[in-house]
Formats: sequence, structure tokens, C-alpha cells
Amino acid sequence: LGLGQPTATPIPFDRLSVQDVFGAFARAGLEVQNPVKSVEALGRGAPSEFKDRYLFEIPRIAPAGGQIIAFANAQQLQAWQAYIDTLRNNSATRRDVIYVYVHGNILLQLNANLTNAEAAAYRDALAGL
Repeated sequence: LGLGQPTATPIPFDRLSVQDVFGAFARAGLEVQNPVKSVEALGRGAPSEFKDRYLFEIPRIAPAGGQIIAFANAQQLQAWQAYIDTLRNNSATRRDVIYVYVHGNILLQLNANLTNAEAAAYRDALAGL
């Protein structure tokens, strides 16, 4: 029998949940308050396709904070990344998307009123998943 190389087991795209991200923030000692499930992204033509989305506050800048979006597939994530690129290319909306991070099937967007160091702490907690 000609045994070939073993094939790698594909990693499912949809492997992280919003709750996984909140857990990572808690383990890192990062403050999040008033998480609210949001079923629709309103305004400015944001894509409507995603698996789960939560808005949350960060106490130092509350009521501002951020959003965590979980995607069921790569196409949903790509649509959001294209949308973020559109906002980044517009001087009126660029500031809103300074802190946008993607890890696996998760997109994290943080409010621009955070410091670079504060945003990096959330980014690093997400990246650790």
C-alpha cells in the first residue's frame, strides 16, 4: 500500500465566540461593562451578515467602549473588512476605526478615545485565544 502524507485536519473557521473574547478580557484583567447583544449593525452601510455581535462599555471612557463581532464564515468577515477599509479611507470616519483587530473569526473594534497602550492590551488578549 502506498501511504501518502497524512492530511491536515482543517480548522473550522467558526471556532471562537464572543463569550470566548469576554473571557480572555477578564483573564487579562481588562474592564468591560454592560455588554449588550446587538442583532443589527446600524448606519453607514455596515454589512448585516454576522453570527453574533456585542457592544460593550469600557469604564474609563463609558458610555463608549467597543464591539465584538463573531463571523460564521470567511465571506462575512471579508465583507466587514472591506467596510472598515471604506471607513479608513474617509477622513470623516477614519478615527472611528483606528483600533480594529481581527483574530480568527472575530473582529474587535475599540473606541478611539482609548490610548494606544489600552487598545493594545485588548488586542493582545484577543490574540491570545
